[in-house]
Amino acid sequence: MKRIRYGLLLVMTVIIAVVLGGCGGSQGVKTEGDNALYVGVAGPFSGDGAEYGAMWKKGLEIAAEEINAKGGVKGRPIKLIYEDSQADPKQAASIAQKFVKDERIIAELGDFSTNATWSASPIYQKAGLVQFAFNPSHPELTKHGDYVFQLCPTQADQAIAMANLATDKLKAKRVAVLYLNTDFGKAVKDNAVQAVTAKQAEVVATEAYLSTDKDFKAQLTKVKELNPDVIILGSYYTDTALIMKQAKDLGVKATFIASSSVHSPALLSLGGDAVEGLVTLSVFNIGNPGETLQHFTAKYQEKYGASEPDTFAVQAYDALRLIANAAEKSAEQGEITRKSVRDELAKTQNFPAASQNYITYSPTRQLSQPELFPIIVKEGKFVPYNL
Repeated sequence: MKRIRYGLLLVMTVIIAVVLGGCGGSQGVKTEGDNALYVGVAGPFSGDGAEYGAMWKKGLEIAAEEINAKGGVKGRPIKLIYEDSQADPKQAASIAQKFVKDERIIAELGDFSTNATWSASPIYQKAGLVQFAFNPSHPELTKHGDYVFQLCPTQADQAIAMANLATDKLKAKRVAVLYLNTDFGKAVKDNAVQAVTAKQAEVVATEAYLSTDKDFKAQLTKVKELNPDVIILGSYYTDTALIMKQAKDLGVKATFIASSSVHSPALLSLGGDAVEGLVTLSVFNIGNPGETLQHFTAKYQEKYGASEPDTFAVQAYDALRLIANAAEKSAEQGEITRKSVRDELAKTQNFPAASQNYITYSPTRQLSQPELFPIIVKEGKFVPYNL
């Protein structure tokens, strides 16, 4: 009888150990002696947007390695917890629920799209955990509360720059807008229409397309018939490459201007000759890079063997460095908490960065006086577009 009881007790002990050990896996409760600072990352690491998530990881890995090589934050290493949202609003919200319950996490980075970011924003705001959406550019991205931060110059800023390029540099009188039918794309369209109209040019067409579309001939044919001087794109580099290939086949003669979301070496390889002459905006100065951008570019080339980083890698690099800087300042004032990280991030002034020469936050937790640099695809490379 005693043997039976002992056997049952042993079995129950093993079962309990397995259950407790399996809850949350490596992302579960703190282990003894773990003093790391954890940052959650929610983004597209599989599916249609996986290439963007891959670029995030490259920038984040370099930032984490540099921070930890210098002793972390007051001796505490930075560790990243990745969750794959596929930039899907439902998955982003589910990940947010998971992150806010993990007490190790001091801030979250992501998501990739405006839609996914907004679905999770109320959850992070209510829990008091920073949501640092470093890629989306919607002008109202931070509207859900004071724990939501942005890093990319907004489409309001970019629309003015694109309108100036169209009318002042290219002397355009007739402008069309082709845009992705998402909150991001609609923001590009709405702000571009307003900015172009303010420059006394005519908007002859606004044509939308779906994220699943691969054939843009119907929209391009309609636009071509209206004979615009310039076509403004609210798109990412994958669809931009397809659009411009099909535009070339149809004989579209207009100059294309795109938002900063297309600035990636991948556009050049995907689009080939078709993207020659495309004008876009860079959030960092490739013509006269500052010290931080030069440093990151050298590290990026050394680690990945690539010619140059893109917007997504550069902004990811800065995002983690900004969180670490906020945590460092929190530690100097006392304890590192989710609230102290938020407060110190909001106070950021003149932070040396790669995606901008210096970063200062406005009261809306957006860039104060963001810089944008016009570039053009020339002979298969991005080069400064001198005004």
